[in-house]
Amino acid sequence: MTLVLFDIDGTLTATTDSDARCYARAFEQVFGIPLPTTDWHTYTHVTDIGIIDETLQRTGRAALNEHELEHFEQRFLREIEEEHAANPAGFAEIPGARAIIERLCAHPDYTVALSTGGMRATATFKLKCIGVDAAGIPGGYANDARSRADIARIAMARADAVTADIVYVGDGLWDAVTSAALGMRFVAITRESCRDRLRSGGATVFVDDYANQDAFLAALRHATVPSPLPANVMNPAPAAAMIRPLS
Repeated sequence: MTLVLFDIDGTLTATTDSDARCYARAFEQVFGIPLPTTDWHTYTHVTDIGIIDETLQRTGRAALNEHELEHFEQRFLREIEEEHAANPAGFAEIPGARAIIERLCAHPDYTVALSTGGMRATATFKLKCIGVDAAGIPGGYANDARSRADIARIAMARADAVTADIVYVGDGLWDAVTSAALGMRFVAITRESCRDRLRSGGATVFVDDYANQDAFLAALRHATVPSPLPANVMNPAPAAAMIRPLS
C-alpha cells in the first residue's frame, strides 16, 4: 500500500496565478495593508495562514486571531468565486488530474489524501471546479497548521493508512523541502513550475501532468526522497507549531 499525498494549486488545479491575485486582494481588504509580494519563496511557511502571520509580524501588527482568520477565509473564498465567474479558464485542472485521482482512489494498492497550504474553503471550491469532491478525500489544510510539514502529518493521520511508503506530489520547492524533512518520496509536477528550481530542492522525478496515467504511475514507483536543503534556504516548522486537527 502506498499513500499518495497531493498538493492542490499547481498540482491538481491550474490555479497558481488566479489564487495569488485573489489572495493578495483578500489580504489587503481584511488587514488594510498590501501584501508585500506574491513570490511565495520569500516566506518561511508557504501556507495561507503562515504568510499572514509572517507579514503581520514584519509590520508590527498583532498576531492573527480566530475572528480575523474566519473573516479572511470568507473574503478569500468570495474573491475566488468572483474570479471564477469572470475567468473560469483560470480554474482548469492540470490535465488528467481528476481522472488520476479517480483511478488511484479505486486502486487497491493506493490510498489518496490531500495536503495543501491552502485554506479548506478555497481548496474545496477549486477542486469542485475540476470535478473533484474533496469531502470524500482525507486531507490537511492551512486551517489545521502553519507549516507544510505539520499539514502533511495531519493529512497522513486522517488518511489512516498503515504504510511506510508515502509519496508527496507537488509543484513547489516547499513541497520538495517538506518531503525531505519527513522522509517522503516526491514527484514534481512541472506544468506551472520551474523544473530547475524543483531539481535544486532535490527532486529527481518529474511529470508535466497526468495525461499519460501510466507515466505518472511509473513516476510514483520510481520517486525518491529529496536531499535536504540547507536550513537557511527553507525549512518546515517543527511539530510544536501544529494546531489541534479539526475533527
